[in-house]
Amino acid sequence: MVIAAIDDCCNDALEAMAPRLRPYQIEAQEAILAALERGTRRQLVSLATGLGKTVIIATLPQRLRIRSGDVTLIIAHRDELIQQIVEKMRDENPEAVIGVEKAERRADPGSTIVVATVQTLAGRRLDAFFERFGRRISLFIIDEAHHAAAPTYRAIVDRIIGARPDAIVLGFTATPNRGDGVRLVDVFYEIVYEMDARRAIESGYLVPVRSFAIATKTNLDDIASRAGDFVLGQLAQAVNTDERNARIVDAYRRHTPLSKALVFTASVEHARDVAAVFLAAGVPAGFASGETPREERERIIDDFRRNRIRVLVNCGLYLEGFDVPSIEVVINARPTKSTTLYTQITGRGLRPVDQIADHLSTLATGAERRELIASSVKPFAIVLDVVDQAHRHAVVTLPSLWGLPMQIDAQGRPVSHVAERYEELCRRDPKLAARVRTLEEIETALVELDALHAPPPSDRPATWQPITPEHWRLERPPQRMARDRQGKPVTDLDATYNLLLAEARRIAPKENAEAFARRMLEAMHDIDLRTMISAPIRVDVMRRGGLFVASLIVGDNPPRDIAAAPELVRVIAEAERRLEQGAALNEIGAPQPRRALYAHRRSAPGRRKRRGEMTAPSASPHAAASLASL
Repeated sequence: MVIAAIDDCCNDALEAMAPRLRPYQIEAQEAILAALERGTRRQLVSLATGLGKTVIIATLPQRLRIRSGDVTLIIAHRDELIQQIVEKMRDENPEAVIGVEKAERRADPGSTIVVATVQTLAGRRLDAFFERFGRRISLFIIDEAHHAAAPTYRAIVDRIIGARPDAIVLGFTATPNRGDGVRLVDVFYEIVYEMDARRAIESGYLVPVRSFAIATKTNLDDIASRAGDFVLGQLAQAVNTDERNARIVDAYRRHTPLSKALVFTASVEHARDVAAVFLAAGVPAGFASGETPREERERIIDDFRRNRIRVLVNCGLYLEGFDVPSIEVVINARPTKSTTLYTQITGRGLRPVDQIADHLSTLATGAERRELIASSVKPFAIVLDVVDQAHRHAVVTLPSLWGLPMQIDAQGRPVSHVAERYEELCRRDPKLAARVRTLEEIETALVELDALHAPPPSDRPATWQPITPEHWRLERPPQRMARDRQGKPVTDLDATYNLLLAEARRIAPKENAEAFARRMLEAMHDIDLRTMISAPIRVDVMRRGGLFVASLIVGDNPPRDIAAAPELVRVIAEAERRLEQGAALNEIGAPQPRRALYAHRRSAPGRRKRRGEMTAPSASPHAAASLASL
């Protein structure tokens, strides 16, 4: 058998490597073992960029207890990836014989772990390789496995399975979906473990990400598509313009000045031109591509790591295997319709800085890890999305990875927060959500919906506060009111006005919504707009001789008496009734009907108070105490 029985030895091995592996890395390996127990021998593991796929791969030969004499083959498609894997394999497997198969180098037949480039294992070279290793390959690992559906990879898989049907095929990738529609399910039968960037950020293993949308006038509608993405030559010609390149540099200087930034462009010429604009603006910048000599690329990267270069511009060179945790900003100047490509681009900036990486592994909770990241020199990453005009194409942006429309501008706020607020708006008003374009518009829409559905002031519970035992006060927030053209007061305008305001902003978001709402009020209620105010309401109840009198004050108007009674409880109840009915507002600016107000002081027409007759008693202490609950 390829794998020995999973017994206590396996658990001991797991405990031994536990200090080197994070919980999710151990979970991924356990998921692999569980799938093997179910009989699944072609598996895919999906981990976001920056979560340490290489250390999982390097510890698998021990975890799976590969039989002595068998070979573990790992393939990748870039030289930089090969070197990283070899170094990690040596660290984790000190007793293994590690061979490299690429270009002029050939792995020794005695190797137990072979790291190879996919370009090397093709044609006659593949035949020669199998002559040396043949049936010994029991574990085949594909790094960056989203490439595995390509014919070169499938040819290797077919040769391995043909020689040894019980061999294990494992793929590791940050992006399990291909933009060209080719199915990875034809190579891998099951995704056994997943942790995407959103989950990793929430768990405190990657830094939060914020974004700005940099709008341009460049139109992408005439660019053709091939294999699920733009035709690169046409794209490069369209986006490499002086105006657009200058806008990229301006956005960097405005939003993220002096930050360490990695820029992705559409072509080598585009990379060179963008770097030149950065340099002309006084920003230390460099560019590299596949055409750049290896020694020069290494020098440029070293300068970037040491901060001698603040901005590194590249054309597809640093999508995979480029680990510089100090990157603070990713600028995507290369539009794409591929979620896979875009995820690789933005993933370059999500790693926490080296200074806290080891400490993160020792913390028990996501909250602790997030707090540590927030206190570090890199509390978050920023993505500058260069957003062009595209009506025919579904271009991927950072908001779209979080389920937002591509045109949403997070305006520098955490994208996860923007996604939560947008999802709330979608639940409450889908039509309004379809019209917003920025976080500010999302927040404004939610505020308007809150105001629209808030209870009117008359429905809000009164809260009476004692000033003194014989002075009580009720205060209500500002209430919109006005008079019609006949001079009669019109109450409860808040709900109507807010409804009209929200509808105006929904129908014509660029028009003056307040002017529309005022015109509609004038038409619907014959309102005299000159009299409309929004003012707070206050009622004071105080003793005047033998009576308690309630005085209403609206805004800056003078007080008006609206109720009177011998008992405190009665006058408060009457004042509340008058407010609820809106009758109290009739007193504003109108003569005070004093005879009606104090009519209850006469028990019969023409009756006068007799000498020695007592006035109405004040409210008892018990009655006053009962007011505290009102």
